[in-house]
Amino acid sequence: MTATSASVRFYPDGPAGVESFVRLTGHTYICCHTYGDCAPILAIDDAPAKVSLTVPDPARVTEDDVATARQLAQAVAEYVAELEQLATGPRQSAAGPEDGTGQAA
Repeated sequence: MTATSASVRFYPDGPAGVESFVRLTGHTYICCHTYGDCAPILAIDDAPAKVSLTVPDPARVTEDDVATARQLAQAVAEYVAELEQLATGPRQSAAGPEDGTGQAA
């Protein structure tokens, strides 16, 4: 199993790049912090990687912010559906059912 990791890459002619791989486990902290007068913050913490998501201007939520959040929700829904499918049993290949040995019957 690959552990959660985070890295920063520095480039000579541009901004630094950040790359995080969060391996979700029962110990991963995931929470949506809500506030009455500004945008929420979605937090994912699995040390050493921590990710916080919010809008560019927390004091003013736009239709573009809502559209982007809906894209995120759709991607998460697809992720969950794929995990559910994989958790319920082996997949059948496009070539047809398998006999358990990796070869088509």
